[in-house]
Formats: sequence, structure tokens, C-alpha cells
Amino acid sequence: MQLTQGMQLEDLTLPNINGSQFELKDVTGKKALISFFRYSSCPFCHLRIHEIIERQSDFGKPFEEIFIFNCKLRDLKVTSSMHDSSVTVLADENRTYFDRYEVPKSAVKTLVGAATGFSRFRKAVSTGFSPLSKPSGAFTGMPVDVLIDEAGIVQRVLYGSSTFDHIPIEEVIEFSKT
Repeated sequence: MQLTQGMQLEDLTLPNINGSQFELKDVTGKKALISFFRYSSCPFCHLRIHEIIERQSDFGKPFEEIFIFNCKLRDLKVTSSMHDSSVTVLADENRTYFDRYEVPKSAVKTLVGAATGFSRFRKAVSTGFSPLSKPSGAFTGMPVDVLIDEAGIVQRVLYGSSTFDHIPIEEVIEFSKT
């Protein structure tokens, strides 16, 4: 089932790159951004995380940023090593939640992203995110961003139309403060 506004987000339990086990109940009482990403070394995905981390001082408190990749945990640990521990980075190796919430794959949208996202790709690579470092997971996956409130209710969801289509950071910041 696709996520929709007003839906109660159900259990989400996945391994964290920091060695712990993440459970959705750990963020009860906090607003959160949950993003489903592509493969382990996706430069668009890691650039997005980098940009979120750079803006953390603008977010309301308490607010959590949770990033889920469809890949092997061991590979994600390597490719996420440039990010600090202020965000939660999880691996859904078996596509449990990707399939449950119908996170799409699309070769066509991947090509659209490659054709229209060259400047973002260049920025990601110049920031240090290599698309070839430990690649595992869904290369043709599309991102999905979900904003949940303190009770775990979906307030906004965006199923990306390309490999770098996300809820604008300014909108995430506004949500975090309301």
C-alpha cells in the first residue's frame, strides 16, 4: 500500500549503520522526516543527506531525520561514513518496507534523473559522494519522502518523479517548527 496523508505509520524496525536496531517507537513524541533512498552509493541520495545535515540548526526541536536505503548494511556503512551521527541511516536489505509502502523502481525515471540532474550529480561528486563506491541495492529506485507528526501520522508524502525529487528542505524545516 502506498503511504498517504493521515495514515498511521506502522512498525518500522531496521538495522542502523551505527550498530543499533532502529524502531519507529523510538521517535514517538517527535516529528520526523523519513526518506526512502536508492542504492548504497547513490550520489543524489548522499547529497540530500549532506544538505539536510547542513541545515539541522534550522529545524525545530525535537525533530528526527531518518534515511532508509535498499542495500546491504555493510556497504551502507562504507558509503555513509562521510555523514555525522546526527542522522539515522538504515538498511532495508530485504526490501521489507520498500515493498510494503510500494517504493517504486523506474528505469525511465532513472534516465530522466540522469539527463536532467547533471548539475546535482556534479555537486554530489565534488562533495565526495562517488556513485561507484560499494554500490548495492536498487539502482532504478525512486525516492520517497514522508513527514510524520509526533503520533506517527503521515502529514505529507512525496513519491519522487525522478532520482532527486524530494520535499523541498524549506518545507521540511517549516513542518518541523509547526
